[in-house]
Formats: sequence, structure tokens, C-alpha cells
Amino acid sequence: MKLKNTIIFLLNIIITCSISAQTPRIISSIDSLDRKFTEIIRLNDTQQITKLKTELYQLSKSKEEEKVMLALKYVNKLKMSVTEDSLANVIKKRFPKGRLSRNSDVQIIYNIKDPDNKEIEYKKFVKKYPPENYTSKMTYDYIRGNIARTYADIGNPQKAMEYSNQMETKSWKSEGWAGIAPGFINRGDFENAEKLLKMAVLNYESYLNESKPNNTDVNLSDGLYCIYCSKYAEVLYKQKKYDEALKYYKIRLKSPRPFDNSEQEAYINSLKASERNLELFLFLKNLITDGQVSQTSSSLFKELYVKLNGSDSGLNELWNSIQEVLSKNLKQKLAKDLINIPAPKFSAKDIAGNTISLVDLKDKIVIIDFWATWCGPCKKSFPAMQLAVNKYKNDPNVMFLFIHTWEKEDNATETAINYLKENNFNFHLIMDLNDPVTKTNNIVTSYKVSGIPTKFIIDGNGNIRYKVTGFTGGDEAAVEEISAMIESVRK
Repeated sequence: MKLKNTIIFLLNIIITCSISAQTPRIISSIDSLDRKFTEIIRLNDTQQITKLKTELYQLSKSKEEEKVMLALKYVNKLKMSVTEDSLANVIKKRFPKGRLSRNSDVQIIYNIKDPDNKEIEYKKFVKKYPPENYTSKMTYDYIRGNIARTYADIGNPQKAMEYSNQMETKSWKSEGWAGIAPGFINRGDFENAEKLLKMAVLNYESYLNESKPNNTDVNLSDGLYCIYCSKYAEVLYKQKKYDEALKYYKIRLKSPRPFDNSEQEAYINSLKASERNLELFLFLKNLITDGQVSQTSSSLFKELYVKLNGSDSGLNELWNSIQEVLSKNLKQKLAKDLINIPAPKFSAKDIAGNTISLVDLKDKIVIIDFWATWCGPCKKSFPAMQLAVNKYKNDPNVMFLFIHTWEKEDNATETAINYLKENNFNFHLIMDLNDPVTKTNNIVTSYKVSGIPTKFIIDGNGNIRYKVTGFTGGDEAAVEEISAMIESVRK
């Protein structure tokens, strides 16, 4: 069964790589069969499926691994489990140094936890599959990166750097190095993390310039480059190299994706430490105007205003004008986001054993917050949600339900209860656990949620009026937005 899972995981990658490595004639043959088989499965005609099974059987006898792998791919799609297992074994025997065998051996290395044993197995792998026999070195780079990260995790920088420096594929080196660096960061080894991330940034700059020679502003257009710059800036910041950190945070700012909370905090502190007061003031003004206001940013903004102007004259007028812009933007957003869809009915017990039914909550405004203990953005939103809960705690017509879903552990209920208790969150908790019959988390599935945190504001008639996914703003702005939603559906 372990072999079967490995085969399924690697199959599409192997088929794709196999196709790309062949001559134009083979590409045409494999690609044409792939499209043909896909269409037969899509149409789901019984006679055609029967013919397909016969054709797959004939294809499985081929002396070309790519064709047998294609047969295995569609045997898997047709859920022919017995045939799938036997065919996989045939492929490994017929092509002992083929792609399936090689990728299965790669998985063995990945599954080893001890880096020294990984290294031993890797050396056997290299002897069995000499890198010089393959044009692409990606497979070897993946393994080298995996070994390097494991050595970094246990605090062996010499071996970690040794394998880091063996990487060959320019288009992937930066990703590999950026993936190894957290092993150093977690142990407080910022010096080696800095080396790797600087290599990642410089390598990617070179790669972009080579692959896009006519692009004179690659920094603005490439998201990966901005991410590497952010990681590099973080390590510089942790070493109090604020001016250098700011250089790379500014590149990160050019990305369409806004700063997360840790990036924002580091950028603000770096500006503050470098005494770039005007720059910091303008950044905070933009943050607050965009609705990412917090108590800390508000206080610092006002403090900087006085420092830059010599007094607080005009501060109230400026602050009120910003609030007016915020209020106007929020009204426009709410008008745009307003919906009117019947909320899926559900009935579930809360952690106190009380049955909570949406039907019984008619005439109440219900705020449902789907979350999980493993979800970082969910937990980041909780201080704001606690403020909202506190604001409406004495309002009998407003109810907040925090529904934990998509659990990843057997004791999810205990973990969720402990997390809320340890962080002093006073939330009405419901567990939407995986149903052994339907094999799904029924409540979140009925609401067609694709990612968490996702919040629904349901009016007194049982209709969803707002749906909010994710969390990026400040606590105060988030409370203001939720409050405005509640009040708008109360009318």
C-alpha cells in the first residue's frame, strides 16, 4: 500500500517529465493517447471504457516505460486497484533504473528522518542513478535540499551548507536555499540563514535577468523575488541591520500582496530604529487609511505627527478626515459585498452539550466563524473577534458561533478548547468534526467554504448577507467592519 501511495503521488509528474524528455514523434504519440483516454473517461461511455481497458492492457506490454506509465496512470483513474499494484511491480522489474524506480527510491530518502542516514542512502542513489546520465538535475537538487534542511534543523551548519552548495539548477536554487534557511532561523543561527537568503536573492536576480533580458524592472513584476527579499529582510532585521533590512522590505512592498502582520511590524520597527520619521509617518497614514488600524499604529501615528510638526495643532482635523475616508470606503465596500442567500440549516452540539440549531436562532443576527487551531490567519483574527464578541455580549439579538472544522488530529476537540482557554478567548465553540458516514465536515461543506478563516453574517430571516474570507487588516478596523455589517442587517 505504501508503494501504491507513492506511485499515485508521483505519477502525473513522471508522465509529464517523461513526455517532455522524448523526441517530437514520441511526444505526439503519448500526448495524443493521453488526450484520447481523458476524453473517454470524461464521456463515461460503458462500451468505450471497456475498449479503453483493452487498450491499456496492450499498452502495458510496451518496451517503452513512458507508454507503460501512461497505462498505469489510467488504470489508476479507472480505480483498477489490483491491476494498478501488479502493473507498478511490472514496471519496476522491467525498468529497474527507470523513472518510477528512481522516484520510488527518492521517496525512501525523503522518509528517512536522520540526516546521516539520508546521506548514506543518497550516496547509494547517486551510484545507482549517476547524475551525468540525466539532463535535468532537479531530482538531485530536491534531495540535496532535503538533506541540507535536515542538517540545518539539528544544528550542523557545515553539512547543511555542503549540500546547499551542491545545488545545480539555477531556476530552483533560490527556492531550495529559501527552504533551508528556516532550519537555521529556528535555531537562532541568523548568520548562516543570512548567507543562504542572500544567495537566494542574488541567484534569482541573475535568473530573472537571463530569462527576461528585456524586462528592466523585474523587481516589480516577480512575486517570488519579493518573497525571497522579504525572508532576507527578516533575517537582517533580527540581527538589527535595519538599513539593509529596509532596502529589501521596500522591494517586498512592490508586490501586490500586502505585508502580513510580522512583515509590517518589522518594517515599522526598522523605520523607527533608523529614525526615518517622515517615511514612517506616511506609511502609517496609508495603513490607517486602508483600514489596517491598530491601537499601536494609531498611537505611533499621533506621536510622530507631534514630533514632525512640533505640536499637536491640526492633528484632530487630520485624524477626523482619515476617519471620514475610512467610513466612506467601508460603506462602499459593504454595499458591494451585500448578498442575500438562504443559509444552510444545521444542528450541532456545542462543547457544553447544548444543541444549537440555526432554525431556533431565527430573528437573531448570527455570525459564524469557521476556523481551526492549525490555521494561522484564523488565530490572528481572534483578538479582533474577541473585541467584537465583547461589544455585543449584552445584545440578545446577536450571537457569535465559532465552528472548528477540518481537524488534522484525533483529539481536535481537546486541542481547540485548550487553545481558547490558554489565550483567554471567550467564544461559543462548536466542533464540526469529520463525519464517519459522509467522510466530510458537514457544516463547512454545506456552506461551500474553500478556505479558512471564513465568516458569515446571517440576518434574522436566516439569510447570508455577508461572507468574509481571510484576515489581513488591523484589529480596530476588523471590529469596525463586523459591527457595520451587523448594524446594516439589523435594519
